[in-house]
Amino acid sequence: MMLLRPTVLLAIVLFLCLPQRYCAAQDKSKIQFVKTGPDDFRSFSGTGVDSSTDAIILSDQGAVHFVGNQKGWFSYVYQRHTRIRILHKKAFRLATVEIGLHSRDNDAEVADNIAASIYNLENGAVVETRLDKKDIFEDKKSKYYTEKKFTLPAVREGSIIEYTYTITSDFYFNLPPWEFQSIEYPCLFSEYNVEIPQTLFYVVVRQGIHPYAIDKGSEGHGSYRVVQKESTGLTNMDRDLFVNANTVKHRWVMKDVPPLRIENYISTPHNYLDRIELQLSKTYNGQDTHDVMNTWRSATEELLKREDFGRPLYEDTEWLDELLDKITSGVNDPLQQAKAIYYYLQEHLTCTSHYDKYIRTTLRDVLKKNSGTVGDLNLLLVAMLHQKGFMADPVLLSTREYGFNLSKYPILDRLNYVIARLSLNGSVYYLDIAHPRLGFGQLAGNCYNGHARIISNKDSASVYFEADSLMEKRTTMVFISNGEKGMEGSYQSIMDPQASYDVRERISEIGEKEYFSRIQTAYGEDAVIRNTHLDSLDKKELPITVRYDFDLKQAPGVPMIYFNPFFGDGLRENPFRAADRKYPVEMNHATDDLYLFNLDIPAGYAVEELPKSAKVAFNGDQGSFEYLIAKQENTIQLRCRLKLNRASFSPDDYESLRDFYAFIVKKESEQIVLKKQ
Repeated sequence: MMLLRPTVLLAIVLFLCLPQRYCAAQDKSKIQFVKTGPDDFRSFSGTGVDSSTDAIILSDQGAVHFVGNQKGWFSYVYQRHTRIRILHKKAFRLATVEIGLHSRDNDAEVADNIAASIYNLENGAVVETRLDKKDIFEDKKSKYYTEKKFTLPAVREGSIIEYTYTITSDFYFNLPPWEFQSIEYPCLFSEYNVEIPQTLFYVVVRQGIHPYAIDKGSEGHGSYRVVQKESTGLTNMDRDLFVNANTVKHRWVMKDVPPLRIENYISTPHNYLDRIELQLSKTYNGQDTHDVMNTWRSATEELLKREDFGRPLYEDTEWLDELLDKITSGVNDPLQQAKAIYYYLQEHLTCTSHYDKYIRTTLRDVLKKNSGTVGDLNLLLVAMLHQKGFMADPVLLSTREYGFNLSKYPILDRLNYVIARLSLNGSVYYLDIAHPRLGFGQLAGNCYNGHARIISNKDSASVYFEADSLMEKRTTMVFISNGEKGMEGSYQSIMDPQASYDVRERISEIGEKEYFSRIQTAYGEDAVIRNTHLDSLDKKELPITVRYDFDLKQAPGVPMIYFNPFFGDGLRENPFRAADRKYPVEMNHATDDLYLFNLDIPAGYAVEELPKSAKVAFNGDQGSFEYLIAKQENTIQLRCRLKLNRASFSPDDYESLRDFYAFIVKKESEQIVLKKQ
């Protein structure tokens, strides 16, 4: 709650005599359903509409305005009205609408004015089926999040669905974001309107590549009934205030917006959708202006004061001493102490959500329940390291699938993840116990998403985890010789820490037996693998080596033997098939992949065909592909190396990247041909 200053109250006095004007300003007109006729069921054509289109968003309209509330300040009211034409069964899920509602302490968002209809064309006439109120369900997902949900009945191919709802919220720090573009479906008309009293000021973040049909701002005027609580001695009184304020209005409209269409190697499509979001930057109470997290410095100060973030890390943490003494008993080296704390928590706690940066219970409860959000877990790690005397701080970031965040302005809704920074003996370690198979000082690949922010009262700063800096190195060696029962070989692949983490994750999901069973399936009937082994599977800080032997199935005395030396490790198809690309190519990491192959030519055979050696560069020094093959006496040796020094490439690089990979695919598909003498 924010108390209104006298300069605003002077204007209120004038409106005490004008209640009708106040009521008109508060009661915004409701969005009306469109009359649906037979012509609405005609075939559509246009931008982004083709034979593969499963649905068309006919119109999507959103509007936000503000009202005074019972807590001495303002709430926003968000209205949405959507019409969609369902073309194919794959889009039937659009007939189920979910409305997310947040709550905190005694404040909870409220959804009402829910109405929906589905229209079908039967014998040339439009038949409307309305949503029954009893078919609206409420599902409490957590203490802080509830979902209202309904499904329109009688959906079929060709149906038009239409729905509207209103959300009233006290959480005005972020206004509902608006997406003009869909990932999957074309949108014929999308509109977002906001009207904001000039007691609240928002920063607007816009993204996307399509132009606005309308992008227009204007000024308005509103009056608001605000109820303030006052205490006079032993009694509490409610005082009605009628606040007069200028407003800023803005209308954004896009038309004929094609779907984004997900492409290979993109961190998340949400980074590129045509989209708008608004975050509070300052408030004005009639006399004073109050900045609200409009710099990283102020955001850091606010976060460190929050009960669900910074305050529990440094206040009343003596109760951790007994557990810390137990964990570090007999360990004197500081680094080993830090590792003991890290691995103890990692092994005893389970992460329940990787998309919540806050403490959702208490640190005591996290230890008691042995579970919590990523915020609960990694902030507990910070608290324990700090209590033990280490220099430790939280680091906020956004994971790749969640989207990018801004380095110059703190948009907190863009940050979903928190890790720990440990500074020790001149070295810095970034730690994450939310993933049980990460070694000390390692991060999962989705944390490499650019800008992150250290939240510290001493040396808060930006830090960058770039995918370009994450080099995946792998060395694979395959040796084939002549055994008593025919041709047999050995396979060994040494992986880097990131790839090793991915293998550990995979093993945890399907088990080691199934892991090798799928390798066997990939070989088909050409080979039988045996003596399978994974080195350092349980040693999280060490790279994994995958080993196995194999026997090649080859009929004796066949006139020709065909060998692809890559045994499933080569590229079989170009990952960049589209003729052009609008968006950047974002790989998970840079690449340095070395493949060594050695083949003993079977007795009685000679080389009929041998691929030619080749070497090509990509964009100067940005990458290279080397394929060196030679026959020496009775042995064929191949050395193949693919190297990309970057993980991210602009759309301008796409054509050359596509051609580069086309060459690799062609080269790695070439076979060695042996002929019986």
